[in-house]
Amino acid sequence: MPPLPKNGRQELGVRGNFVWINHYWEVGDMRTLKHLVGTTVALAVFGMAGAAIAQDDVSTTKHNLALATNAVYQTTTAQICVFCHTPHAASTTAKPLWNREDSAAAYQMYNSTWSSTIDMTVAGSPQGVSLACLSCHDGTVALDAFQNAPGAGGGGAGTEGYAFVGADAGNLFPAASFAMLGADLRNDHPISVTYDNTVTGDTAFNAPGTFTNVTLANGAVECSSCHNPHDSTNPMFLRGTNAASALCLECHIK
Repeated sequence: MPPLPKNGRQELGVRGNFVWINHYWEVGDMRTLKHLVGTTVALAVFGMAGAAIAQDDVSTTKHNLALATNAVYQTTTAQICVFCHTPHAASTTAKPLWNREDSAAAYQMYNSTWSSTIDMTVAGSPQGVSLACLSCHDGTVALDAFQNAPGAGGGGAGTEGYAFVGADAGNLFPAASFAMLGADLRNDHPISVTYDNTVTGDTAFNAPGTFTNVTLANGAVECSSCHNPHDSTNPMFLRGTNAASALCLECHIK
């Protein structure tokens, strides 16, 4: 591997089969560098380069179950990410690289059977990211029920016996919390909805390309469409301010 650049400040450069990228040599060539330069320029054009790119910090949020100032936390490990993610042996039914045991709950969905005002297609059960969220928030799976436990591995159905403060018996999500959704989702915003603002009957919706903060997951409205689990800058992990219903109005025409 080539020596470090002498000036100590070079952000992009190429030497042989290596590309210098933000203080590290990576395997690459001039094509890699050109791509990176093009990407950097594009980001700068859109006002996103460098420090302008917002950085999530889950360590300061309620989703850090090692943070003792939270209402629910544990004292067994200082690990943060492990309560949601694992690099190996993850769940194959929830995303992304999900480390929690899957919920076996029978969900009642907010769909056209429940409400005649919804015409978009709703899946028969929570999908992908929403299913991942519900593995905590439906209250049926222990907060320390891992697919792949920290350290030497392990995991499986049921609690690992971590020492939790604020959790219900069995290390379950506290039933008294406003964030406890349960398995009856008919009193919550619909999830796993294929977003289609052109469908007959659902014309009071904006086109997806107009969204500023809302994100679709594979074309569907999921928990992550409105909530960013890694950033609590806005109340309730919202992806943007909801002052004057701003976030709601990104989708809804009212």
